[in-house]
Amino acid sequence: MAEDLKAIITVPTYWTFPEGEGGRERVSYDHPTPLDREGTLVRLLESLRELRGSDFGVFVIAATAAPELEAAAEGKVEELISPFRGAFPIACFGAKDLAFLKERLRELGFAQRFFSLQGYGNVRNLQLVIAQGLGAEAMVSLDDDEVVADPDFLAKALEFLGETHGGHRVLGKGGFYLDAAGRRLPPAERMSQGNETSIFSRKLAIMQNALEVLEGKPGRLVETCLVYGGNMVIHGDLYVKVPFDPYIPRGEDIDYVLNARFKGFRFFFDKELAVVHLPPPGRDQLREDVIRFIYERSKLEAAHRAAGLEPIPPEELAPYPGAFLGEGLEEEAKKALKERGLPEEIVDEALAFSKRALASFLEFWRRWPRVMEAIGEDVKLRDYLRRKLAI
Repeated sequence: MAEDLKAIITVPTYWTFPEGEGGRERVSYDHPTPLDREGTLVRLLESLRELRGSDFGVFVIAATAAPELEAAAEGKVEELISPFRGAFPIACFGAKDLAFLKERLRELGFAQRFFSLQGYGNVRNLQLVIAQGLGAEAMVSLDDDEVVADPDFLAKALEFLGETHGGHRVLGKGGFYLDAAGRRLPPAERMSQGNETSIFSRKLAIMQNALEVLEGKPGRLVETCLVYGGNMVIHGDLYVKVPFDPYIPRGEDIDYVLNARFKGFRFFFDKELAVVHLPPPGRDQLREDVIRFIYERSKLEAAHRAAGLEPIPPEELAPYPGAFLGEGLEEEAKKALKERGLPEEIVDEALAFSKRALASFLEFWRRWPRVMEAIGEDVKLRDYLRRKLAI
């Protein structure tokens, strides 16, 4: 691998208690893998053998649903990635590595808690930290329930990055999720949620409509407010300034696009960039969706009064996520919760959470550039991460 790392591929994996073993999950993931199962990671790594070009490395992050699982998850990931060490530089980022990172930050004068292996936003931020620590030009995000079928995926991921398009630098981009049949858009029959009538039951249909709008725009690269976290490319000039929100319960990928937009950066959708998405059955995440959209709407409102945030015109967010960020959201949420037999009080909890989380996130965001600058300049951390990759 070249001395200057062009791109680092980072892959979060999410682990929970072994099946049949009781345990309290601190955070909720869509489909975490029980520690007594292999999961889908190996399938993804097998597909990366076919990637053209050698100037990349892979870091797999061993995230967990509870802190007491961290050591076991780290051991599990180390076991799964071992057969691939001869194919490309690969390493696990787990509990021991997080401890090293925290110690380096303490020595650099940062006493606050910045990073964790629990929660979507926290884990995504570790993806950015790894890229910054290695001095990579870009971070390419994949998820472990995918297959990369295009040998030129990495070249396409980095194409246009850093260039100017439509008056804006391309510092963040995403692409399609293909289903098992290679389709960009799922069949219409998958788009409904039984006999439910709330807007939440039509979320997949609204997302499909957003993808159709993107497809209909001319050119390969188009501005977007919709990206998938498992097919996401972020340039270093963006991730040193904009973090993922560690407080949002899910939807952290769309939320990152909004965070970038608040700072004047645009994301782009690359119509030739695609991965095959093969997720296992997941959990009902309505509660988390209600919280995330109410929280994001509070961010949109705050942008009009918070220093350093650029308001986003609502029409730029249509049809998704805009359909979930307007008036009547609480009523739609209560209707959806009632239809699924969940307490309507979740809406009140979400409103209270939003006030607390927004203040905490704005403070986290304020400190982020200084933390990332220190990480980027820390020779000890860079040497540590490069040794893990054996580069």
